[in-house]
Amino acid sequence: MKRHSLLSMVFLLGIILIGLVGIPGRADAAGIGGRLVNKTPKGKGVDGVEVTLTAYRNEQEAGKTPTRTDRAGRFQFPDLSAKPGDTYTVRVRYQDAEYNTERIILENTGATRTLEIPVYDSTTDASQISVKVHHVVFSVADGSLRAEEVLLFRNSGDKAYVGAKEVAGGRRATLQFSLPAGAREVKYGEGLMECCVVPGEQGFVDTMDVKPGERQATFSYAVAPTNGRLQFVRPVDYRTEAVEVFVPEGAAQVSAEGLKLAGMISGQNQRFQRYTGPSLEVAGTIAVTLDNLPAIGGSWRPYAYASVGILLLAGVTYPVIRRRRVMLRAPSHASAIPPSVGAVATRPAGPLGTTELTLRKVELIAALAELEAGHEAGRVPEKEYRRLRQEKRKALRDVLAQLDEGRATAATTSGA
Repeated sequence: MKRHSLLSMVFLLGIILIGLVGIPGRADAAGIGGRLVNKTPKGKGVDGVEVTLTAYRNEQEAGKTPTRTDRAGRFQFPDLSAKPGDTYTVRVRYQDAEYNTERIILENTGATRTLEIPVYDSTTDASQISVKVHHVVFSVADGSLRAEEVLLFRNSGDKAYVGAKEVAGGRRATLQFSLPAGAREVKYGEGLMECCVVPGEQGFVDTMDVKPGERQATFSYAVAPTNGRLQFVRPVDYRTEAVEVFVPEGAAQVSAEGLKLAGMISGQNQRFQRYTGPSLEVAGTIAVTLDNLPAIGGSWRPYAYASVGILLLAGVTYPVIRRRRVMLRAPSHASAIPPSVGAVATRPAGPLGTTELTLRKVELIAALAELEAGHEAGRVPEKEYRRLRQEKRKALRDVLAQLDEGRATAATTSGA
């Protein structure tokens, strides 16, 4: 019996060893780990917070993996693929605010990428939300007169603003955007997402939280002149420190309430009238009247590229800053270059339409403006500054060239 039992144990142990040897280890395995850090002074703990890893294979979503942080806010996602084409993002939802990383590429097999994700306590108090600068630029896109708006919001508090009023789908309204009467064909750009915007009668609201710091929002819409006249009245929704309005020289006679002509700006063989205004309180308005407008599709076409982007190429810098996100792909450079300066947004494949190119142009404005600010503040080394400035200016020139080509093609087609 004893001999039989011993043989059975040896046999069982052999099976187990064979099984262990037969399980191949992942030669391409890597990991992502890290911890949450509450940046709100005396903020609440970060234990037990759900963290979700989303995997992508060749840009297609390949699954989600949730986990929870320990008492110190740490989390871990082991045994991940580091093969080419496999990428990841990490998402955290903390006190109704959402924190998403940029796309993560695991380049070192067997290594673990370590992240530190800042989070904040949340608030429904909007008193710390204001607008640092509000740009309105008149241009032509898709054959209609359009207004492009670029707003730089500032949350001067130390908590993430999540809103109190519920809107469609149970989401909470955060930022309010009023539109002038008759505005139509609204297009959303940097800082706004179709999935998170809820249209209303007088404009639209965003439902994304507003974290401490600055956040840019860009959008455009069509406006319709009547008998060659446009009366543009845009209510402001937040205390606004500065207003800038741009109109192509010679395109129309301009009168503006509370705004004064601050000179002419030249760029790309075109001159622009620049109007500036003082700070505005809630319930104030940006009021501009354009008279003697030419017919849309006619002599307005040469002014179709009247945008802040061209003004930047002329050497004018504005404090328009992209919303900051957590950059993870190149941690070795993080201390030298601000993440949002070096970041290049991922664009969808395929040709862009006129409106998408127009909004892309404004996004490049933001990147150039922050690059200038970072260089002036000494955060961006001279060599990197010159390289990045050259890259972004080239990208902006390419976008402008595509816009010009599209207009030329449209004109040829209509003439045929």
